[in-house]
Amino acid sequence: MRYKFTENKVTHLRLGLLAVSMFLFINVFGNAKITGDLTERTTVTEIAIFLPVDIYTNDQMETRYPVVNHKFSIDLDIKQPIFVKILIGARKIYFLVKPGDDIRFKYFDSGSIDNIIKFNGSNAPGQRWYNVYTYQPLNNFIGNGQLLDAISTGSLNQSLHALGLYVYKEGLPLDSLYRTRQVDKVFWTLAKTDLRSMHVLNMIRRITYLEDRISDKKLITKYKNIVRVLNRLAGPEDLLNTRSYFGKMSLGNYYSDSLYTVSNSNKEEVYHMGPYTGYQYAPNTLRQFLIGDILLFQQVTGTEEYDFKKAFNQYKKEFSKSAYITLINQLNKPAGTAGINILLDTVTTYNSIDDIKKHFKGKAVYIDLWATWCIPCRAEFGYYKSLMPMMKQKNIQPVFISIDAPAAKASWKKLVLMNNLEGAHILANSRLKADIVKLVYKNGQLSVPRYLLINNKGQVVDWNAPRPSDERLVKVISKL
Repeated sequence: MRYKFTENKVTHLRLGLLAVSMFLFINVFGNAKITGDLTERTTVTEIAIFLPVDIYTNDQMETRYPVVNHKFSIDLDIKQPIFVKILIGARKIYFLVKPGDDIRFKYFDSGSIDNIIKFNGSNAPGQRWYNVYTYQPLNNFIGNGQLLDAISTGSLNQSLHALGLYVYKEGLPLDSLYRTRQVDKVFWTLAKTDLRSMHVLNMIRRITYLEDRISDKKLITKYKNIVRVLNRLAGPEDLLNTRSYFGKMSLGNYYSDSLYTVSNSNKEEVYHMGPYTGYQYAPNTLRQFLIGDILLFQQVTGTEEYDFKKAFNQYKKEFSKSAYITLINQLNKPAGTAGINILLDTVTTYNSIDDIKKHFKGKAVYIDLWATWCIPCRAEFGYYKSLMPMMKQKNIQPVFISIDAPAAKASWKKLVLMNNLEGAHILANSRLKADIVKLVYKNGQLSVPRYLLINNKGQVVDWNAPRPSDERLVKVISKL
């Protein structure tokens, strides 16, 4: 059976994928083009694209392109087949691009995910399949009951077979596109790598979670062995993973794992990067990507999880020709001062949500509850730029409320300015936090990010509003 998957067969499967991977690393340089028709999105004036960093995928740093007469065209200098992400408002669209590709698409304003985007040109059926399939990844993951049955019953090989069968079946639609020549070999191989990483990473995280919550020693050992084999299947040394989004996540998960770091504790620790220390033990070609990418991440988001300056100086010595160095140097500039549309309000006293309503009386208010230490909170900041024109048109005031301690005031101000967050910014005092806990969380646990929407009459219309990256937010605020 083609889907037979046991521990002994993992090595053969990995060798087969590696043989195909080598085909994708033949250096074929050339331009690719992505053309978009946004005729039905008349309010969109620009799009954001996450261009590759050399041969590596990028979801940290965006480049803005204008939309002229509801259309745009981007010429890409692509060195290797790679995934590229474009943001249209809050909508993410993924493209698997290789040298010479000509990809065209039309974006519609409404309808189901099956009908919102129409692709033409290079590998169009595959581009459509990938975007539909990954639109809601949670819907595609193995169910809790099925996962528990697979890993808790039978032998190790039987458990691995059940998990492998699930991944195999999920890839059948993509296999069908390849067999019927609707996608080429390059597209199929990279998309297959990404799909494999998506499911294996999800399985590893959930099995690890279960492992920490059981006491049966035999079952714990079995779970650890399943995770060990799944990690091998995910391809921890596969360069293709550096060019797909789920592949990138899989690599990060593997090399930041505490067990992996401990197993290399006898080696010299050159980089001291907190949770990312294990990245330095990756093979050289992967280390350049992993460390460069996480350095770029810190500069884009303003995190302070490790000594950036020391790590960056070491990286420049080791990888002096890395494309990440140029990008990071462009970003490595001191934060400026607050602009006319950024109000760091350290004067007004806000003791309650009612105080905020009164201060912005007559305006609708979109409240963003966040904290400097909250990575998901900061990940949403990049979506505000595309939302601001509609917010201004609808007279909606963005209000960012940080729940940080007073000692974090400097970091709070730095992040606001670095991300150029237009709106009013409040560092919540203890009374405002207490009121938020009472009204928003019903005296439960305060957790962020969280978003509130208040209309111009001072009425809270949504205590748990869609976040900026959620396309539903555009529809909600358009009705105010």
